[in-house]
Amino acid sequence: MRVLSPFAFAWAGAFAAAAAPASAGTLEVNPVLLEINSAHRTATVNLRNDDAVPVTIRAYALEWRQSGGEEDYADTSAVIVSPPIFTIAPGATQLVRVGLRTPASSPQAYRLVVEEVPEAGPAGGIRVALRINLPLYAWLSAGQASALRWSARRDGDGGWTLEAANEGAGYVRLDPSLAEAAIGVRVPEQVTLGTLLPGATRRWHIAGSLDVRNAARFREISTAQAHAEVQASRN
Repeated sequence: MRVLSPFAFAWAGAFAAAAAPASAGTLEVNPVLLEINSAHRTATVNLRNDDAVPVTIRAYALEWRQSGGEEDYADTSAVIVSPPIFTIAPGATQLVRVGLRTPASSPQAYRLVVEEVPEAGPAGGIRVALRINLPLYAWLSAGQASALRWSARRDGDGGWTLEAANEGAGYVRLDPSLAEAAIGVRVPEQVTLGTLLPGATRRWHIAGSLDVRNAARFREISTAQAHAEVQASRN
């Protein structure tokens, strides 16, 4: 995976002065998904600096949960990242190893954050800092799309809330085609679905009307959703 820093997560304020000159580098990352399991007690990721100048990188892990329909990240000491900070020369590659501090007692999801240490901008301008967020699964396997439960409901502002619940034991990488097959609607291009962890629910607000591709399927889901809401209001 090659990541161009202008399109990566930028440091706060980096785009506040769009007219100012900016310097941006290129970092090649491989792989983009890390796993720790019985076959691989540690995970590794290679970072290559394709820029013409050295880049200093900080790497650390965050605990990853999904609660209340949203992503939730928290600091963690359960993951060891080595080295945690380093400088990559132009054209050079750095290997980063990731492992658990103690054996896992249950499956867990983390995010490995690889971010550029910011430096002073050139000639009074700004430098866009690179930040990459990679999934790290510890004893957690990929699940099946059949474990997903999809629904859609109308909001008070006239838009819709699309919801997916993962009733399986593995993580599922969501694809717009899964939503269309399940409830008959097309997911707008600006909506990023991401990954759904086991036992979790994600929600996405869609402004305006939905693009219904399968009216019969959508009507069935919508009717079931309305019935559930009526029943809940009576209880």
